[in-house]
Amino acid sequence: MNTILVINSGSSTIKFAVFAATGMDLTLNYQGLVDRVTTKPIFKVRSVANATENITEPIVVIGDVATYNEQAIHHILSWIATKGLQIVAIGHRIVHSGPNYAAPVILNDKVISELASYAEMMPLHQMFNLNGVKILREILPDTVQVACFDTGFHVTCNPISQIYALPKKFRDSGIRRYGFHGLSYEYIVSKLPDCMSAKKARGKFVVAHLGNGSTMCAIENQKSVATSIGMTGVGGLPMATRCDAIDPGAILYILNRYNLSTSELLNILYRESGLLGLSEFSSDMRDLLASDKPEAKLAIDVLVHRVSIFTGLLVAELQGIDGLIFTGGIGENAALVRQMVCERLKWLNLELDKDLNNYKQAEARKISTERSKVAVFVIPTNEELIIARHTYQLSLDS
Repeated sequence: MNTILVINSGSSTIKFAVFAATGMDLTLNYQGLVDRVTTKPIFKVRSVANATENITEPIVVIGDVATYNEQAIHHILSWIATKGLQIVAIGHRIVHSGPNYAAPVILNDKVISELASYAEMMPLHQMFNLNGVKILREILPDTVQVACFDTGFHVTCNPISQIYALPKKFRDSGIRRYGFHGLSYEYIVSKLPDCMSAKKARGKFVVAHLGNGSTMCAIENQKSVATSIGMTGVGGLPMATRCDAIDPGAILYILNRYNLSTSELLNILYRESGLLGLSEFSSDMRDLLASDKPEAKLAIDVLVHRVSIFTGLLVAELQGIDGLIFTGGIGENAALVRQMVCERLKWLNLELDKDLNNYKQAEARKISTERSKVAVFVIPTNEELIIARHTYQLSLDS
């Protein structure tokens, strides 16, 4: 069976999804990951159709830790082969496109080299994403591999909203707002006609993708208008371990006051801040919601505050709002967070239906009352499907 493999290669986790390609249709067969790649790798996979195929097993690794990622990917490919599946193309989530790419692109030496030059913009993601590309190109050199960018959806943003007030030479070098989670927002847009009329689906929406990484996007006529985040993976909303928008002068002050190296500062901003830095014990919203510690409440309150504030900013960018949409791990599952955000947004004449909000259903659904002037939705995201679609199309065209 012809198969599209979707890979999201990270620093300690390699996520994958396997889609059957029949004609022009794609069907998700398996989802899985290799967790704790650089320590004690564990292979996990679930079958969409058959619960008995769901497995969790350790990977026996040999040799130096530097080869663990390669061994993990070999394990994924070997398992896929046992199912009699033929990989015809591989789609990769690449977080940063830089200034010269937007649409998905077939990966070659030139593209990979250019994408690697943007590693400083996304130190937690870019080189780990590209490492997966490198390994798979060595194993399957004749297989089409495609880069799908988290920044691509935002190419339609208002140019004024993308500009930093910096001297021209810096702006010309590609320093601007890019926006992220574009693959998620692209999927959300594709689901809007399932949730409302075609006319309403082309309205003005603020989408909050809240999870380990959190961003927001203003969408009008099914296109990105503005985002909460800029050039790198920090800023905008507080995330699991990454800081929110911070005065650049404060960063310089911290650097000098505490005599830090740039790598030490980078570690603080990316790995020690956000929900973890505020709570001082966990970056996981489930832990925070279950805790009675005042620090946990602080972390939740700060996230809710920032989401509501950025909603206001994005409504101003749109000059109005028809709907508010929650997605991502927190956005889809943390009913209390959604409720708290909506309570702060009553000035929009927004009214949440608490029963619908608390109802656990893994499907797109409306959670506002009929009286609400702004419709509120929960729409589970599916970035893997978007990657698979782009990858399959480019493989057919190549």
